[in-house]
Amino acid sequence: MKQTFLLALCLLASAFSWAQVPPSAPGTIKGVVVDSTNQQPLSYVTVVVSLPDKDEPVKTTFSKDDGSFEISGLPLAPYKLILTIVGYKSFSQQVSTLEAGKPVANVGKISLASSAKQLQEVEVTAEKMLITQDIDKISYNVEFDPESKTLTALDMLRKVPMLSLDSEENIKLNGSSSYRVLVNGKASTLFARNPKDVFRSMPANTIKRIEVITDPPAKYDAEGIGGIINVITHNAPANGYNGSIYLSQSTPDSRYVSASVTAKMGKFGLSAYGGINKFTSPGYISTFDRTNTATGSRMLQSGSGDSENDFTYVDGEMSYELDTMNLISAKFSLNGSNYESRSAQIVEQFNGLGALTQAFRRISPNTGHWYNYELGMDYQHTFKRNKEQLLTLSYKIGNEENASESDLLFENILNYNGVAETRTQNDGNSVEQTFQADYVHPIKKHTLEIGAKSILRENGSDYFYRNYNSETDTYVEVPELTNEFDYSQNIYAAYTSASLRFDKWGLRMGTRLEQTVVDADFRTSYPVAEQDYFNLIPSVTLSRTLKNMASLKASYTQRIERPSLYYLNPYVDRQNEKNISFGNPKLEAATSHVFSLAHSFFKGSNSLNSTLTHAFTSNAIQSYTTYNPADSVSSTTYGNIGKNATTTLSLNGNSTLFKKLSLSVNGSLSYSQLSGNINGENRENSGVSGYMYSYGSYKFEKNWRASVNLGYYAPRVLLQGESSGQFWSGFSVSKSFLKDEKASISLSMQNPLSKYITTYNEVSGEDFYQRSEYRNQRRRVSIGFSYKFGKLKEDIKRTRRGIKNDDLKGGESKGSSGN
Repeated sequence: MKQTFLLALCLLASAFSWAQVPPSAPGTIKGVVVDSTNQQPLSYVTVVVSLPDKDEPVKTTFSKDDGSFEISGLPLAPYKLILTIVGYKSFSQQVSTLEAGKPVANVGKISLASSAKQLQEVEVTAEKMLITQDIDKISYNVEFDPESKTLTALDMLRKVPMLSLDSEENIKLNGSSSYRVLVNGKASTLFARNPKDVFRSMPANTIKRIEVITDPPAKYDAEGIGGIINVITHNAPANGYNGSIYLSQSTPDSRYVSASVTAKMGKFGLSAYGGINKFTSPGYISTFDRTNTATGSRMLQSGSGDSENDFTYVDGEMSYELDTMNLISAKFSLNGSNYESRSAQIVEQFNGLGALTQAFRRISPNTGHWYNYELGMDYQHTFKRNKEQLLTLSYKIGNEENASESDLLFENILNYNGVAETRTQNDGNSVEQTFQADYVHPIKKHTLEIGAKSILRENGSDYFYRNYNSETDTYVEVPELTNEFDYSQNIYAAYTSASLRFDKWGLRMGTRLEQTVVDADFRTSYPVAEQDYFNLIPSVTLSRTLKNMASLKASYTQRIERPSLYYLNPYVDRQNEKNISFGNPKLEAATSHVFSLAHSFFKGSNSLNSTLTHAFTSNAIQSYTTYNPADSVSSTTYGNIGKNATTTLSLNGNSTLFKKLSLSVNGSLSYSQLSGNINGENRENSGVSGYMYSYGSYKFEKNWRASVNLGYYAPRVLLQGESSGQFWSGFSVSKSFLKDEKASISLSMQNPLSKYITTYNEVSGEDFYQRSEYRNQRRRVSIGFSYKFGKLKEDIKRTRRGIKNDDLKGGESKGSSGN
């Protein structure tokens, strides 16, 4: 820690030197927007600056939670200001000419009057801003998407630039499964284990916008190749309450119930949301076919099964204003899942001549659960000198417990002489504590940020295998497959970052130092991993504002990919004893270099965003499979075994035609080069992959709306093979009713063109080739109902900084999904 804070001081001095560079004198227009009736601030008002004789925007922004807005980087000239928001009359006024002696125009307080007559016209304006881009992120404004009333949050992710879902509905960010999910800028145990289960259980209308941070600045933990997904929930517009409830029923038998509430009483505020989700995956069919390419012998498994899970979550935040300069907030989260599955397979072994040599039936009922909680506290001090000058102190503790239990029953068909019954159990536990301090110091148009952080993690796994002994009617422990694994990982970090603005240019640069201390051991052996290493992580982003609301951005950063317990746990999954898998406790962190170039363009109802990214890693954490012909068993694990270089072009476009038709296209194209050494054999693979999602929506009279979507996810390149692609489609119809459209009902169907979907995974090695296929029902019909209630004039106060633990390799399914 001594070295960490010494470096922090050095970086602080360096950052101050950056921030003292004298700025040029760009033109700036600023002000505050309030409700004309109660004089309360209005947030998320669309603010447009245009030339005096035109309505085409030169620049645009949104008002903040306190109603303030500021548009900088304007050429010195006269302008017109236009303000619009749903439910209020549009407002425009001329702004005094910006000139060299007076480059700043403060229009003061602007009062907007309510007007129901202009709702139809203003709503179209909101739809124009589905996609917005900042210096380090792209935002998708879910609240402006008409389908937010009919889709789950998981389906909505398909529309977000840089995000995609693979054939198993695992979420990818820029083609990578290495990312973190934050809620309102803070880490949450809600998404720590399996993000797709959470997003599947959330209706999209509980989310305000989704931010994709592809080039995280130095204030974020250094892990992650893909970046960060930040989910911003609704900050409903003081004293009083409001809330919403959503109900959905689907076939096959699945249902969702969720609710949210926000209340404010004087200086105290409460915001909470929660839900219950049951997801059923009806009967599926699976095959696993492996051939020994040296001898021609073959193993074939064919089976079927089904699964279901229940997921429950409650997440909330409380705040208390000590005074106008000091705020205390507390966060809590409770969530968990219970799941079960049933499967049966016929296993057949053939020799090189094609003759059947062995056959048996395997029956496997499985159950499991995971529960976690999280408690956190933030203190924020705002300085009198400037409301953007902040000091935040934070603490958080979280705990997760998970358990899985399986019974394996074997029935002889031909020449099977193995055990008749095996029972296995794996209990895991994880405790995490985080201490953090952040300071933000504005210097004119520039900003300096410094901070320090410690994360203390204690993880453990207690697992066993027991074979049934019919003579004693007991289960006998298998020593070589039974153990306790303990893993501690402590991270100490300090960072500094400076954001500089010069006329049309923006520059953000920062440095982060992280020390990682790892200690892993088994109960029955000596330590298997002891690591103590430092990483110095630079990041820089340069942006340029162009004409017609266009912008250009270039960035470079390094990222660290630390393995989480999922990749480290040595527990051997032998539910398929011919195709086993386990973690690797000796994994080391991988360092990646990420370059990106992005362009955004907005004109009227049209927008186009494109990003070109290149990322490469020299010691990438990759899964690999080996084969032992002696016992006909393949083993899959993880290792720092090779290099990974991927170049990706991502495109997103949106348009509104005829004021009622909305169209969007979202997609990417990637070229990957993978290489690695598996047991002395050099392997290389390369290829093109990507995805495409298109969407159209039309608004009819009397608040009816219909929409349709089509998408394709191309096969993905693996070091030893490839995984399958996927085509999906869907449509929905919705109707809003009651005063102010407080209620809505929707009907939707996913994949109407194909009831079933078949996915595959191909892997080959020096002396084997194997292919696994999985066929399940993907068509779903859902009916949903939502209702909003209450009235809240002012949102609760929230700290603007907090703990964001985004330092672990994550994003992949952890086995709790119903898929």
